[in-house]
Amino acid sequence: MSATDFAVTREVHTGSWLGRSCQGHGLGTEMRAAVLHLAFTGLGALSAISAAFEHNGASLAVSRKLGYQPDGLSVHNVRGRRAIAQRLRLNKDTFTSPIPIGLHGLEPCLPHFGLS
Repeated sequence: MSATDFAVTREVHTGSWLGRSCQGHGLGTEMRAAVLHLAFTGLGALSAISAAFEHNGASLAVSRKLGYQPDGLSVHNVRGRRAIAQRLRLNKDTFTSPIPIGLHGLEPCLPHFGLS
């Protein structure tokens, strides 16, 4: 998770990578749900954005499962070849975690996020 001018924008960027042997076990969904819970519940984010290359069906499936919606396309140079990424957006009011998540000890860290 990253953000630019978070105290003003209240928007985070999410991204992840799992090795093939770790894929297909729900770990990506759990990880992303935990990060979104931190962003929305712990930090007060209003939206989260992400992206995945069009050929990465597993990543796009995790995003859909968590409620992200298509938010346009972006074009990239990957190893000298054109690659299209699907941008995705999730708003706080449409996110529901598929797993129970708790936050503990976050308050002392809030100043590091530009929050009081």
